[in-house]
This record gives sequence, structure tokens and C-alpha cells, in this order.
Amino acid sequence: MAPMSRRVPLALVAALALLVAGACSSTTGSGDTRPAGGGASSATTATATRVTLGPPEFGADRAMEHIKELSQTIGPRVAGSDQETATVEYIAGQLRALGYDVQVQDFAYEGDRWRAGQVTAGGQTFESFTMTGSPGGSVTAPAAYIGVGDEEGIAGQNLQGKIAVTDRGGDIPFGQKFRNARQAGAVALIIANNEPGGLVGTVGEGAADVPVVGIDDEAGDMVRMAAQAGETVTIQAPTESHSKNVLAKADPGKACQVLVGGHQDTVPDAPGALDNASGAATVLELARAFAADGLDSGLCFATFGAEESGLFGSKAMADRMAAEGALPRMMVNLDMTALGDSIELIGAADLTRKASAIAQRLQIPAAPAELGANFGSDHQSFEAKGVPVILLTTNNLGNFHTPGDIISSIQPADLEKCGDLAYAVVADLFAEVARG
Repeated sequence: MAPMSRRVPLALVAALALLVAGACSSTTGSGDTRPAGGGASSATTATATRVTLGPPEFGADRAMEHIKELSQTIGPRVAGSDQETATVEYIAGQLRALGYDVQVQDFAYEGDRWRAGQVTAGGQTFESFTMTGSPGGSVTAPAAYIGVGDEEGIAGQNLQGKIAVTDRGGDIPFGQKFRNARQAGAVALIIANNEPGGLVGTVGEGAADVPVVGIDDEAGDMVRMAAQAGETVTIQAPTESHSKNVLAKADPGKACQVLVGGHQDTVPDAPGALDNASGAATVLELARAFAADGLDSGLCFATFGAEESGLFGSKAMADRMAAEGALPRMMVNLDMTALGDSIELIGAADLTRKASAIAQRLQIPAAPAELGANFGSDHQSFEAKGVPVILLTTNNLGNFHTPGDIISSIQPADLEKCGDLAYAVVADLFAEVARG
């Protein structure tokens, strides 16, 4: 589908921008440039690389560049992984270049389905995922290959003090593979996938007393060879999960009045172009568009970690803001914003009504909706604290949570519509807050 023309009249966009600018303090003029990478405090650094902010309106072409960086250059961004760290560095750098004061907030949490870790074998290090029911931990020991983990694969081997390496399959559940290896004396178990992609799973809640991790098929080839040769292998399986949030403020000394956010992480093996590089990219492009005519004190932008693991990042930020007595007056969430013929508006009734009216004026298809069963998103963490919230999401799930969630599967025209509506909604809500 070819990109469609802009649906938001430029005169209306300019009027909304002027309304916000008039209601709030501004630090620079329209079309200004900012030093890259230093935050608001580096505005006078003569040697800093300067970026051109461009017009105060949403641009899908700019957002698509962010999606490309997140989903193609970085790829799957599981919470706690090196790829998530690279994602956070990219997002924080982009926001600092716009002049925002940026905080990267680390947080720990329990109950993660993924727990990204590492396996080192043959001089190479590979990503792993700790199985649910395993306590995690670090183990270095000689490895032994046990086939699919059945009696024939173990074949009387003494696994005492060794890391057992097994293949997925053989109609043997992960939990049984673990019990067989542990009974033979193994001090840890690595399960290699027998098909493309990473491996996550469970050995049964609390069933394991030593690390049990899954690795993808390519890593499995190397680890299997090391085990067959009796080489030493190292497992690093985190005992608790860690991730990061990014929070950008115009004024670090003031609380956020309107918070605009979306999650940055993905499930394993999903490039996450739609879910949720599109939402994170929309956050970044909105941050640029609102900064173009001056940073607005009280208007904040955030990306959250560990959403896919259970909304842990947004919960950590909401808890922190509540403890500081600094919860936002309103929260706008952007999740999966680039595929569909309509935009779903989910959240507080008064906010969805306002957004619906704005969408009608802009001739953008949108309507109030509800989250489907077993779905969740980051606005719920702030809603639980009593903050009025609204989620903007396009109505086509596409290939989310699969390796097919790639940039070519999303539509720039749909991203444009959702971004245009988000810009107008945020401008309206922030102007309302500024009026008191």
C-alpha cells in the first residue's frame, strides 16, 4: 500500500502547536537546532553535534527511520538482553539530542518469562533464556551431550559435576529431561532448540534446583560440539531480572503533567517492527515534533522495558512517581501504531471521547474500544494509580510476537494517521493541563 497524503491540515497542526506554546514556557524557537547527546545542560557546548529539529508536526518518514533502527539494526529486544541495552542507548541518545534531560532508570523484577542470559562454549558466547522453574545461577563445568535426554541418550554416563547438553524433542517434556539429567548428577542443563529460533519454556514451577536454560539451534550446534568433546562450558542465568526505562523531561526539576510513552522490548525472536518499534518510534517522533517550537515543561516522554514480561517497566515507573508524589495528570500510551484501517482508543471515557472528537475533525478513522482478553499494555500501570489514561493502537495485529513482525509488514500511511492523531491528542491534553 502506497503512503497516503497527510490527513491533518497543516493549519490545524500549527494552531495546536501555538496553543501549547502559548500555554507553556518555551526555551527555543521553531526550527531551532540542538546539540546532540548532552541533554538540556549541554545547550552551550560549542563542540557538540547539532541536530535540526524540523517542523512541529508528526512525520512518518522520521518515525520509520527509528523503526528501521530498532527492528532491523538492533532486532529482537528482549528485556535484560544486550539488544535491549543497545535500544536504550539509542533512544536516550535521540532524546538528549533534542535537548531533553534524560534519565535511564534501572529496575529489577521477579516473574519474568524470559530471563535473558548467556552460554559460553568454544570461545563464543550465545544468548540463552532461563527456563521457568529454574532458579538461575552461574556454572562453569565440563559438558556432556545426552541426546534428547532419555535413558538411551544418557546411556549410563556419570554426569556428576557436569553440565548436561540435550536436544529439544523426542516427545520428552523439558521437566523430564531435567530430572533425567539431574538424577545422573548434572549440575546444570542446556536444552538446544531443534528448529530455528530461541527456546523458552518451563520445567515446572519450582521444579529445578540448578540452572536450566534454552538456546537457539545455531548456538546448539556449537554447544553440542563442545559437549561431545568434553570441553568446559559456562552458563550465566540471572537469578532475578533487570531492565531499564527511559524518561525524558524538559525540566528535570518539575513533575510530568502529561506523560507519553510506549514499550521498547519484544518477545524472543521477534524483530518487533509493529510490536513495539512502531510505538517507541512514535514516542520519539512526537518528542521531536513538540520540541521543534520549544521544550514544554511538564510534557514528558518515556519508553518502558519488560512490557512483554508483564508490564514491569511501566509499573516500576508508576511506583517511583507515586513514591515521589509526582504522578502525571494524564498518560498517553502508544502500542502497535502502524498497521490497520482504524485507530482504537482505549482508556478513560472522557479521554477517549475527546480523542474521538479530534479524530473526527481530522478525518482519521478512530473509535473507542476495549482491550481484548489476555491483552495488556503499559497504560494499565498508571491507570492502577488513578491516573487518567488513553491507549492509541491501530486495529491490525499483523505478525506480532513472531519472526514475521518486520518493517516491510507495516504501513507508513497507517503510522502517519496514528501519529497525527497522537500529536493532536497530546497537544489538546497538554493545553488543558496548562490552563489548569
